[in-house]
Amino acid sequence: MRWTILRDFDGGSTRITLAGGLTPEAEPHLAALLLAGALDAPLTLVVDLDTLTTSDVAPIGTFLARWAADRSDGPELTVSANPLTPPGRLLRATLGQHAILGRALLDHPAKRASISPYRAHLRLPPDPHSPAAARGLVARQCHAWGLDAVADQAMVIASELVSNAVQHAGTDMDITVSAVAGSLRISVRDREGDTPDSTTPALPRQVTEGGRGLPIIAALTTHWGFFAFGDGKTVWAAIDSPNGSPAGRRAAPI
Repeated sequence: MRWTILRDFDGGSTRITLAGGLTPEAEPHLAALLLAGALDAPLTLVVDLDTLTTSDVAPIGTFLARWAADRSDGPELTVSANPLTPPGRLLRATLGQHAILGRALLDHPAKRASISPYRAHLRLPPDPHSPAAARGLVARQCHAWGLDAVADQAMVIASELVSNAVQHAGTDMDITVSAVAGSLRISVRDREGDTPDSTTPALPRQVTEGGRGLPIIAALTTHWGFFAFGDGKTVWAAIDSPNGSPAGRRAAPI
């Protein structure tokens, strides 16, 4: 099985493309890929099955349906299976039998995700001024979403995450801030690393290595960790809000 992950930070979608054969033993790898795709708080997570060569698509249908049902607070799961190709027709016929995936099937190409009032994104250069820009983004969104109680610690976290990326990665980066299920989530994606060559992704792990600012992040967050990709990494942090989720409130435009 080969795979690629493409992110549209501005539009809020992540596309995972699977190619080659697929066996039942691949389920842990699929789980890791889906979790990796959800790290940057996309609005839509697209699984592209157009180039799969397997003739048995029942295992992946069962797995995707279960994953979608268990991730009610995550991104909307959609499936791309081109109906103009024989594999696409087989996949659509099989996956369409599942209650969740039947609604998630898309004609190729996938539709662009709509913008959520509880997600904000900013692209930053590896510049000494970028931590201040990250703090400003977090401050604005915490105020807009009624999360002022966690704004101060969130600004410190964003500043440290971006500072680490400037110092250690030295590449352009994307910071995404989102409010989901009573938590404020901040993720920073840099571009340090090599492109993966159809290998299995590693499961996310907690950040334990030393580094400037990491003890501060650990002290201020509810959960945090990182996922390393071949073309970079995402470091994320989540803070539980004492006021719960902002869903249902009127948010200021992003």
